Amino acid sequence: MSAVDVYLADLRTAVPGPSWARRDLLREAGDHLEDATDAYTRAGYPTAEAEALALRDFGAVDVVAPGFRDTVAIGGARRTAALLVLVMIPQAFLWDGGINLGGTAHSTAPDTGLFHALDVLIGYVGTAGALGAIIALVATAIGQRWLRIGRGTARMTAAWSLATATVVPVTGFTMLTLTGGLTVTLAISAIALMAAPFALVALSAQRTLAAC
Repeated sequence: MSAVDVYLADLRTAVPGPSWARRDLLREAGDHLEDATDAYTRAGYPTAEAEALALRDFGAVDVVAPGFRDTVAIGGARRTAALLVLVMIPQAFLWDGGINLGGTAHSTAPDTGLFHALDVLIGYVGTAGALGAIIALVATAIGQRWLRIGRGTARMTAAWSLATATVVPVTGFTMLTLTGGLTVTLAISAIALMAAPFALVALSAQRTLAAC
């Protein structure tokens, strides 16, 4: 392995997070180092010395890695926030109208304190989760022009998304169970249209947290 290959391997190890985000950054770093090495080679330096000079100019791994980690974490947070927004949009349609999964239980909502509390909880969490995701999406996209966005923001976005992606489906299934009309067909529909999409959000959030 060349010195550049060793450097890129060390940089890959020092920057955790989603593989798709790291791959793009490492490709850019590799292209930059290759161009710099070629430039020094054309200037008359031997290949090994040209690589060493290119690596010196690029910076040591422990110096470069924090900036790469910020970029990966912010990219992961943006992806997670966008995914949460896309998942939250159809939820009201699925439950209160349109498909109306709740109505397929053919059972009235129980008049109990627990059910009403869960109904209020899922409403607040759903609204707060969607608004928070939209704010995070804007902040991690165009907000970087005016705000200092780093791993702290990415960590907050991921934690917020993970909490929303956990509370909403758990609460939804609990409410369906309390109606007494939960059938196998309804459970499968709820898993496919609610639990599975939120599971993707949770997975993306966990990968973002790993990058932070």
